[in-house]
Amino acid sequence: MNTEFNEIRRSLDESEKKFLTAFENSGAGMMVIEEDMTVSLINQRLVDYGGYAKEEVEGRHKWYDFVHEDDRERMLQYYRLRDEDPGGETPREYEFRYRIKNGDVRHMRATVGMFPGTRRRLVALADITERKDTERELSESRQRLGDMSEYMPAIICESNADLQVVSVNKHGLRTFGYTEADIGGGVSIADIVHPDDRAALLNDFENIKKGDFGNFVEHRFIAKDGSVLNLMINSTPVVRDGSFAGICSYAVDITEKRKAERELLASEEKFRSVFRASPIGIALFDTRGNLREMNDSFRGMFSVPPDVDSPAIQFSLFDAVPAAGALQKGLGNGESREFESKRDLKVVKEKDSFAVTSAGTRYLQWHVTPLDAGDGKKQNLLVQVQDITERRLAEERRVKKAQAEAESARKQLDGLRRQMGEGGVFHTMVSRSESMQRIFDIIPEIAGASTTVLVTGESGTGKELVARSLHDLGPRAKKSFVAINCSALPDNLLESELFGYKAGAFTDAKKDKPGKFTLAHGGTIFLDEIGDISAAMQVKLLRVLQEKTIEPLGDTRSVPVDVRVVAATNRDLSRMVGEGRFREDLYYRIKVLNIALPPLRDRRRDIPLLCDHFIKRFNTRYRKDVRQVSSAAMDAFLAYHYPGNIRELENIIEHAFIFCKEDTIEPGHLPPELCLTGSPAAGGDPLDGITDFADLERLFIRRILTETDGNRLKAARRMGIHKATLFRKLRALGIDDV
Repeated sequence: MNTEFNEIRRSLDESEKKFLTAFENSGAGMMVIEEDMTVSLINQRLVDYGGYAKEEVEGRHKWYDFVHEDDRERMLQYYRLRDEDPGGETPREYEFRYRIKNGDVRHMRATVGMFPGTRRRLVALADITERKDTERELSESRQRLGDMSEYMPAIICESNADLQVVSVNKHGLRTFGYTEADIGGGVSIADIVHPDDRAALLNDFENIKKGDFGNFVEHRFIAKDGSVLNLMINSTPVVRDGSFAGICSYAVDITEKRKAERELLASEEKFRSVFRASPIGIALFDTRGNLREMNDSFRGMFSVPPDVDSPAIQFSLFDAVPAAGALQKGLGNGESREFESKRDLKVVKEKDSFAVTSAGTRYLQWHVTPLDAGDGKKQNLLVQVQDITERRLAEERRVKKAQAEAESARKQLDGLRRQMGEGGVFHTMVSRSESMQRIFDIIPEIAGASTTVLVTGESGTGKELVARSLHDLGPRAKKSFVAINCSALPDNLLESELFGYKAGAFTDAKKDKPGKFTLAHGGTIFLDEIGDISAAMQVKLLRVLQEKTIEPLGDTRSVPVDVRVVAATNRDLSRMVGEGRFREDLYYRIKVLNIALPPLRDRRRDIPLLCDHFIKRFNTRYRKDVRQVSSAAMDAFLAYHYPGNIRELENIIEHAFIFCKEDTIEPGHLPPELCLTGSPAAGGDPLDGITDFADLERLFIRRILTETDGNRLKAARRMGIHKATLFRKLRALGIDDV
C-alpha cells in the first residue's frame, strides 16, 4: 500500500514539475488566477511584459489591478459570463489593455482555461500591441489612398490619340516645370521627348496601339527649362467605346540615378586606389577562409611578400582569428562579426631587398562581413583589420584616470549634498530658494569641467562666491584662485595687471612683474565686470582665450598658460553684442556655460536665513551676542527692495551691529532708508507678522497648498521635495487646516 502511495505521490510531483517547467518557459505570458481573482502565480515572460517582479504580484494583487480602467468592467463581465456558463458560447479569448509598471499601456490577447474541477483559471497572454498599431496605421493609410495618385512621387500622364497631353499629376508638373495652364495650351509628347529618342518613343507607342504593352522602357525628355530628364516609362492604351483613345503612362524620374551611375563609374578607379593605399588592412576571402584579394596594408600586416599573388598564398582566415568555430557559424548565417585579438606581428618592410621584422604583441580590431553575390548566397567575406594597440593602451590609461576622477567626484558630491541638507548652506553660500538650489545642484558638475564659465547677475548677488565654489570644488582647488575687477583699472594698467611686464617695458618698470594669468597658472582666474572692458582689451583677451598664451608687455615671446577662466558681469552682454559694444566672438567664447544669479528681491524667503548667517559672522567679529531680529525689524527687511542685493543686506546687518547694544536687532538700529521704505502698507502686505524663517516657510507652504487645491503630493512636487518630507514639515509647523 505504501509503495503504491509513494508511486502516486512521485508521479504527482513529476507532473507538477513538468507543469511548472512548461509554465515558466512558455513563450507567452502565463498566470494562475484564483477564484477570487487573486494572482497566485506568474511566469518570467509576464514579468518581462509588465516589469512587475513576481514578489510584487503573486498573492498581493487581483488580476484586474493591472487592467486598464476603461477595460476593467468588460473584463469582469467576461469572467462572470464564463463562471455562469463555463461550457457556453463565451469565447476563450478576449482582448484588453494592460498597464505595465512604468505607466505605459500594451494591448494584450488573453486565452483563458479552467483547471478541471475548480474555479481556478490559467490565463495565457500575448502582446498584440504591434498588431493593433498596424491596424490603426492601415486604417489611416486607407484614408490617404484617395490623394496618393495626385501627390505620389511618380509621373502619371494621359495623352490622346494624337499624343497631346490631356492630364498630368502634380509631381509630373513639378518634374517638367510646367503649369496646368501650359498643359491646357497644348503640349505634345513628341515635342518634349529628346530628339535622339523621338523615333524609338514613337515606335513604342505604335506597338502599344497594336497591343504590345506592359514593359518598362527608358527615354530621355526635355523639361521646360531645357534640362534633360531620364524617365523609366510603363504605358498602356486607353480604350473608350472599343476604340483607341490615347495612352496612359506611369513614369519614374531616374535622372539622379543615371547621374549617380556615371559618377560611380568615374570614381571606381579612384576607389581602387584608395583601397590599395588604405592604412586599414582590407582583404577578400571565400567562405572557407581562403584569401582571394588584399591591399598593401593587409599584405604588410601579415608578412605577405610583395611579389606573391593572393591565390598562391597559404593563408586561412580561421587559423588567424580567435574562436574560429563560432565566427564561422555566425558568418554562415549571414551575420557580420566585429572582435579584437592579440597577435605577435611581423611586419614586411622592403628596402633593397625583402625583409621581415618583429613588431611585438599588437592589438588588432577585426570586422568581417559576408558579401551577397546577388542571388541571396554569401560567397565572399570582406575582412577589415586595424592595428589599435596605441588606442587600447590610451583607453586603458583614460579609464584608470576616469575611475579615479569619478571616485573623487562621488566623494565630493556626497559631501556637498550633506552640506546642502544642513540649513541651506552650500560651500560658502546660503539659500533655500528653489532657484538657488538648482544652481547649487549644477555647481559640482560644472566645477569638474575645465571650460569657461560666465556668471551673470546684479551687483551684490554673490558672483565671486560662485566663482570661488567652482574653483574650490574642482580639480584645480590646490592651485591659485586669482580675482581681478576689470572695471577698476584703465586699459594700460589692466593689460599689465593681467599679462605682466618685463623690466624696461616702460619708465617705472624696474624689474619683471608676473601678471594675474601667470599667477593663476594651473588654477582659476576670475574676471569680474568683464562687460566694462574696452574694445581693444576685448581683442587681447579673446586672443588669450583662443591661443592659451599671453604676451607680457615688453616681451616678444608668447608664454603658454593653463588657466580656467570664470567671468562675471552685471550687464546684459547679449544686448551689448547687438549694439556693437561687445565682441560677439568673445561673448560666445566666455559663455560656454552660464550661471545666472537671481536678485535678492526674487528670493525673499532667504532673507531670514541670510540674517541669521550674517549675525553669526558679526558676533564673532564684534564679540557680541546678538540672537535675533525683532518682528518689526524683520518686516522692514522683508519689504525692502535691496538694489544692492546680498552685499547690501550684509552692510545693513553690520550697520545694525554697530548700534545694537542688546541681543535683538530693532528698527532703530537699521539705516533710515530701510525704515522709510521697509514698512508694509497697512493690511496689504502678505509678509506682515513674519518674525523668523519658520513663519516665512509656513506662509510659503500654505500658498503652495492653496494653489494646488490642498493636494499634498502636487505641492511636494512643486517644492521639489519628497511627500514624506512635506508631511513632516506640516506637523512641525502646525499646518493642518489646508
